[in-house]
Amino acid sequence: MMPTFTYCYSGIWGVKPFNPETTPSVFMGVLPETLRSCSGARRSASPTYSVAAFGRHAELLTKGKENAGGLGPGSSFEDAYRLGARILLLGVGNNRNSMIHYAEYASGLPVCDIPYRAFWGSSALVERGGEAVEVPLKPDFPGCSANFGAADEFLVEHNLRTRGSICAASACLLDAQPMVDAIAEQLRKTPDWLFCESISCEPCTLRRARLRSLGLL
Repeated sequence: MMPTFTYCYSGIWGVKPFNPETTPSVFMGVLPETLRSCSGARRSASPTYSVAAFGRHAELLTKGKENAGGLGPGSSFEDAYRLGARILLLGVGNNRNSMIHYAEYASGLPVCDIPYRAFWGSSALVERGGEAVEVPLKPDFPGCSANFGAADEFLVEHNLRTRGSICAASACLLDAQPMVDAIAEQLRKTPDWLFCESISCEPCTLRRARLRSLGLL
């Protein structure tokens, strides 16, 4: 399974409606696009955070995701977590590890209803019968991942990360269940642990404010 995110939020100027058969992924790189185009691969119908999958669990990981949350409840990432998936980061770090967003949801902290960008809106555009249709999204939105690299040392300390290389690329292998469980538990102790420090970061600023107003920070 690989991410084929498209971010087809209705509030983004000029966004084209999502079609799971033809819409290319955005900023995901050549490997997810190769898998998406592979004969026999399946793709989920999430108009914002779709995935492509191949193999015996492909249908389970992709079916019925039209109305699923972003990377939280009912998502392909939750299915992968429950299946005991292993995560391979190839040439990238944990700031590209989308399963950490699922750990944010699993932590139970009341912040995942805050969108990454308010102007993106809470609906998406999808193509149905040749028409662009606006569909509502569940209030489950991934936040900022700029500081997810802060988890690197933590994962090493807890023996949850294996480093290596594949050809010329650095590689990192993690087991999804213990990684998610450990990060979720750490977030309950330090809720702003993975927030970035940029004063212009909308989601991290709003999530800190929410946690502070609830006495969690």
